[in-house]
Amino acid sequence: MTRRLVDLQARQGIDGIYVGGSSGEAILQSREERAAYLADVAEAAAGRMKLIAHVGAVATADVLALSEAVAPAGYDAISAIPPFYYDFSRVEILAHYRAIADASALPLIVYNFPARTAGFTIAELGELFAHEKIIGIRHTSSDMFLLERIRRLYPDAYVYNGYDEMALSGFAMGAQGAIGTTYNYMGDLYVQLRRDVAEGRLDDARRLQGLANVLIEVLIAVGVMPGSKGVLDIMGVPMGHSRRPFRQLTTEDRALLEKAVGPILDWRKAR
Repeated sequence: MTRRLVDLQARQGIDGIYVGGSSGEAILQSREERAAYLADVAEAAAGRMKLIAHVGAVATADVLALSEAVAPAGYDAISAIPPFYYDFSRVEILAHYRAIADASALPLIVYNFPARTAGFTIAELGELFAHEKIIGIRHTSSDMFLLERIRRLYPDAYVYNGYDEMALSGFAMGAQGAIGTTYNYMGDLYVQLRRDVAEGRLDDARRLQGLANVLIEVLIAVGVMPGSKGVLDIMGVPMGHSRRPFRQLTTEDRALLEKAVGPILDWRKAR
């Protein structure tokens, strides 16, 4: 299944894969399972795309162990969500990232996701970017003002937009790339959207974002992770069911997904 998914991603013309993040249900896996899957994807990609390994966990020791495991597998960088659940102090979170960067053989991309974990201030990001191994940020936030400030104040840092439904906004505010769940199966649409923005065709870019958002709205209604596996199944790349406690899709869910994904498949055929 892994190779079929990676083959689909390669055909869509995306630049790389962010492996083991939310879409990979990493937080529901053991450390051993995560390390094995990171290795499987690297083997399946076989140098066709850039690879970023998500190694985030609550315990710093787990992050360091995963980071060490992926270094020889052919990954280009690592990334990690901030530690969560406990009310970690700002000092503790920044120290966590510095420890990862100090130990890693690969460059590190920090993860700003204030809806799920502690978000970063612009000053804190400046402290992190001062580390030679910390090269960028995944910015999963609707705060486009902060994204623009990051780009202006830290021009050498690579900024990935995080929310798929706001890819156009992120690119318009200067994000050099994007990481998200729906890029697994409609990455070609976003590749074209980014090209449209870069070449000034904003009406075309808005049309594509709207096309994506019709499906994203249904995914939110049925559950993004189970729904995404349903979309992949519709596209002929079955990936099984999401792990519990995620729900399984109903017949009605499947019908909603098929209706919403239809226009995207039509767009793809018409290219």
